[in-house]
Amino acid sequence: MISSDVLQKLSGAVVMSGFMSVALSGVFTGLEFGLTLNWLAHWGQSILIAWPVAIALDLSFGSNLRRISGALAASFSRQ
Repeated sequence: MISSDVLQKLSGAVVMSGFMSVALSGVFTGLEFGLTLNWLAHWGQSILIAWPVAIALDLSFGSNLRRISGALAASFSRQ
């Protein structure tokens, strides 16, 4: 059985990396090709490349980055 903490980390990584992959690959391929049918084809390919990279980065560095951002937010809220 997978613990709820691990399941939350995995589901968060899947959702966040999926959203970021779709959004950013759409923006950058749209800027490169314009909003054409050619863009749609390249956008799909870009998502297939970006999502595994993004999920690996999130699972590798996400906890530390969230800890750092929490510390930054706490230091700004004290000022």
